[in-house]
Amino acid sequence: MDADIIVIVLGAVLPIYPALFVIYQKIGKYDVMCEEVGKLREEHDRIMQGDRHGSATRADH
Repeated sequence: MDADIIVIVLGAVLPIYPALFVIYQKIGKYDVMCEEVGKLREEHDRIMQGDRHGSATRADH
């Protein structure tokens, strides 16, 4: 009985495993891109705060 369940599970999962692996890799790449965008947004906000206070000029960038 246990062997039948294992065969059914493996029969269902193994054919779609390559697709699941590709999806997993794309999600990982998306997460890295989101982190980079967050860092760029923070850097942009810091620069804009400096511009508002008048301490930085366009030549400083």
